[in-house]
Amino acid sequence: MPFLNPSKNFSVASETNIQLSKYSSLVLLANKEMNLIAKSTEASIWERHIHDSAQLLKLFPEGTKSFCDVGSGAGFPGIVLKILDQSLNCFLVEPSKKKADFMKRTASSLDLTLNIAQKMYEDLENTPFCSTDIITARALMPLSRLLDLLSGPINNGAIGIFPKGRSWEKELTEAQKKWEIKHTSFPSETSTESRIIVIEEVKRND
Repeated sequence: MPFLNPSKNFSVASETNIQLSKYSSLVLLANKEMNLIAKSTEASIWERHIHDSAQLLKLFPEGTKSFCDVGSGAGFPGIVLKILDQSLNCFLVEPSKKKADFMKRTASSLDLTLNIAQKMYEDLENTPFCSTDIITARALMPLSRLLDLLSGPINNGAIGIFPKGRSWEKELTEAQKKWEIKHTSFPSETSTESRIIVIEEVKRND
């Protein structure tokens, strides 16, 4: 599924394109009142946020039914992934009330079924938010801290899919001091300096 700026032969279904366009407009409008995305990235929202989120779907294994996006913020990547594949059961975790409320309004505006928890992920133990097929987290915290938070669900069968920026190698090296990690890294479509780290198993080093 090539995913391109709509001004350059956008290739998903037209109704999906419309929903993504509406979503980007909602983000930009709300960004005037709250800090959803950096002001410097508003003009490049399609590449920096929507495309950057959408590429994760290509890494979902066949048969994936559910995912949880931790620290979802404005809904990147969670809402983008749900728009692209509405068969997925989508769980979004965001402790900020303003951001969680924005996602709830967005769900209503776009007629999306989203499960949104305005909580910290660690407070959702033994709920469906912690038993999904996939866990995503974008620009949330360094990889070592992500594994402190998410190693339980990963070792219970979830796959972690974490986009990382130019410091990805340093983050991975630091994480490997604490964790034995079964992982694969994939090039990002939106930055030659970035990688997407897919983690299948983790084990704390003795």
